[in-house]
Amino acid sequence: MRIHWLTLFLSMKRITSSHWFHALMVGFLLCVLPSPASAEVLKIVVNDTIHPITDEYIGRALAEAQRNKDRALLIELNTPGGLLESTRNIIEKITSAPVPVIIYVAPGGSRAASAGFFILECADVAAMAPGTNTGSAHPVTIGGGKMDDVMKEKLENDAAALMRSVVSKRGRNVEIAETTVRQSKSFTEQEALSQKLIDYIAPSEEDLFKQMQGKPVKRFNGRTETLTLVGEPVRNFDMTLKQRILAFIMDPNIAFILLAIGALALYAEFNHPGAVVPGTVGVVFILLAVFALNLLPTRFAAVVLILASFILFALEAKFASHGVLAIGGIVTMVLGALLLVDAPIPEMRVHEHCPESPRQQSGHRLSGIGRRSWSSADAAFSGGQSLHSR
Repeated sequence: MRIHWLTLFLSMKRITSSHWFHALMVGFLLCVLPSPASAEVLKIVVNDTIHPITDEYIGRALAEAQRNKDRALLIELNTPGGLLESTRNIIEKITSAPVPVIIYVAPGGSRAASAGFFILECADVAAMAPGTNTGSAHPVTIGGGKMDDVMKEKLENDAAALMRSVVSKRGRNVEIAETTVRQSKSFTEQEALSQKLIDYIAPSEEDLFKQMQGKPVKRFNGRTETLTLVGEPVRNFDMTLKQRILAFIMDPNIAFILLAIGALALYAEFNHPGAVVPGTVGVVFILLAVFALNLLPTRFAAVVLILASFILFALEAKFASHGVLAIGGIVTMVLGALLLVDAPIPEMRVHEHCPESPRQQSGHRLSGIGRRSWSSADAAFSGGQSLHSR
């Protein structure tokens, strides 16, 4: 139907100025006011040891969930444990979280051991996938050395008190949870559920949300919320590039290799003044190693031993000692690498990851460090001899 312009004009004249004003105001508000964001579940994956970068990552995720008013934060967890200070910081963040925190030990074959068990128990909702395990939260000294009876009792009592305070507020089995601290007990997902250490066993996130649907969740502050997450979109929240790099170099093996390569590069620069590239690479690698080791519980004496080993390699290249200085450099490097990171779990020490018996693991660790040390020594010695021959 064709509309005549005259008719349209006459119709518009009938609209009063107040009507125009109200229409403009409504349009302005619709443009300026933010539209309500759809509720989502924010998800992060923690598949590493617990250290300061893990703490920072979880803190960022909680801030993101609060900013976007997400329904919950889902943490997919797989960890052998980690540093106590970082664990306490994470527990503090989760127990005061603005949104409910769901910790899901997955996929099958994963674990939430040692510090991971503390983190699992502090969650608003604790769940595990089939084929996972948790527990073994007995405190150990930094470096894994032996403790006297008094110190052992103090550490146990402190860890047990933390466990009781967290588990009791979540309504889980305090007595059984405490056995993971005092007796190093571990549990499969079925055992953990039957002992009331976790709330659900689920083969997938979707199944977990279905089991949780409409059930009340008691927050750490005593408030009760009902989660209805079925059908809600799940948004992944990854580490920043900086966090990924730091998490990578915080592997003690990587930090040790960076330190070794950096020292060798500086040695090459000293022997070839003006080459620039070796010196630049050496400074960058050493700074990265120092930064990583600064975040880890590092023994200063071990760093001194490693630096002393490179001095011995340099002297061997300059003076004919018939290999005596080189052997001394290898010995000091092996000792420095073994003592480098003062960590409570094997995964945070310099070694090769091997699933064999402790005796075999020690042998593989020594052989792995020996190969790294020998490679470094061989590079330093060969480079020095080549230069010396010129």
